[in-house]
Amino acid sequence: MLLDWQTYVLQRRINRPSEHVLRAIANPELFGPGIFLTDDAQGAFVLDERFHRIDAYSEPVWRAVGRLLDGRRRSLGAVEIEISAWSSIDTQLLIRPRARRPERWSGRRTRSYFACAHRSADGFVRLLAETPDAADLERGRREPFDDARL
Repeated sequence: MLLDWQTYVLQRRINRPSEHVLRAIANPELFGPGIFLTDDAQGAFVLDERFHRIDAYSEPVWRAVGRLLDGRRRSLGAVEIEISAWSSIDTQLLIRPRARRPERWSGRRTRSYFACAHRSADGFVRLLAETPDAADLERGRREPFDDARL
């Protein structure tokens, strides 16, 4: 079967183990409702709810709902964010619109959606890749600061 329509799902690989990413997104202060995952003059990506586990699959899958906003903070649409294991050392991020019929969007809205969704996905991947692991933070608290290392 040949697909003759465009898919609206964006996929990114996060170069961190899924355990690291799942510990990071479990922190509601960093990844809770109302938190802007990305924000710049061209648009923003905001979470509407916390990530929650979906038990429909053999591997852990975490989902949340968010919104893509344009540069004037108008909604481009609600999206579903899904995080799961890509491999033993990488994690997968999926972003898909929650609209029933995105194929009926105008060309302008489709272009705006994809531009904002790609920027947001890339920014979210950078944020997750840069977020310190909880285990790293614990080790850092236990190790006293040594001025001689400087």
